[in-house]
Amino acid sequence: MIVGTQKSEKSYREVELDSSSSLKEFATNRIKYYKKYVLRESVEDEEESKASTIGRICETLLLEKDQFDNRFYLSSVIKGPSGLMEVFVSSLLKYSKEPYENFEEIARKAYKDSGYKISFEKVLEKFVGTDHEIFFRESLEVQSKGLTVVTLQDVQNSEKIVELLKTNETTKNIVNLVNSDRYLVQNQLQIEGFEIDGLPLKGMIDKCIIDHKQKTISPYDLKVVWSVENFREEYYLKRLAYIQAFLYKEACLYLKEQLNLDYYHVNNLQFLVADSIGMYDPLIYTLDSDDCDDAYNGFEYRGRRYPGVKSIIDELKWAKSENQWRITKKNYERGGVLNIKQ
Repeated sequence: MIVGTQKSEKSYREVELDSSSSLKEFATNRIKYYKKYVLRESVEDEEESKASTIGRICETLLLEKDQFDNRFYLSSVIKGPSGLMEVFVSSLLKYSKEPYENFEEIARKAYKDSGYKISFEKVLEKFVGTDHEIFFRESLEVQSKGLTVVTLQDVQNSEKIVELLKTNETTKNIVNLVNSDRYLVQNQLQIEGFEIDGLPLKGMIDKCIIDHKQKTISPYDLKVVWSVENFREEYYLKRLAYIQAFLYKEACLYLKEQLNLDYYHVNNLQFLVADSIGMYDPLIYTLDSDDCDDAYNGFEYRGRRYPGVKSIIDELKWAKSENQWRITKKNYERGGVLNIKQ
């Protein structure tokens, strides 16, 4: 039995429903949300990094290996650009999407973005005729197809991480679990149409396990990060991943209703967290009921206020109904005038 709606990744992304990613986008940059999800413009993702690319490769190799060629293009170079050259090449690709007169024009823009202290001419010497240029040309060629260029080193590194997830005592019983009379295991489970506070939503859960003996539904999300031990501060809080944790549990509660599993208990989302270079053991981060309450209502940590799903959805619904994207609801109601202490 397959549950949820199963589409290609591209088709799923095109479904015009909000998700944990779009709520996070709105909470951090509502103008970017407006361009990306309302105007449907192509918007550069500042969070794209080597770690996130390795994470996507790992997810694919672990959960949907047959989809590798639909998502990635294996470069002819063994090792891609790194450091400032990686920033330079990434910027070249970004500016190549815009109209320009010649290569030097976009190269000078990329040079400015890169942070190089050496001269522009020296940077070009490091780029032209090297593997860096080959990597750029390959990326330029396939980006219109929606593919990400990866190197053999990236794939080998990802394979090492996946093997660690499969053999580590902490994670192996989860990632290796397959369908049986007792378990229904679904990878990249797409759930569409559940609602929170009247906002229709969608979610794609990396792994969902329905245990017919224990009568539980357990969602899991794989994260590949730079710092496994500091996941809470460096990712969970910094990237507002608590939004995802709350939404995925709500998605599973909706799934429970759809499958008429009345006596089943939905567990809180667990994060399977792996090291992006495969040096450290993976860890599992769990949430308790207080964490879920915080995710919904908002909370403070070390002097910073983190917005909850409740306030984000309320603000988003208002922005959509009033078509107001350049000001918050509170400041709009104040007429744009507020006391300095407010």
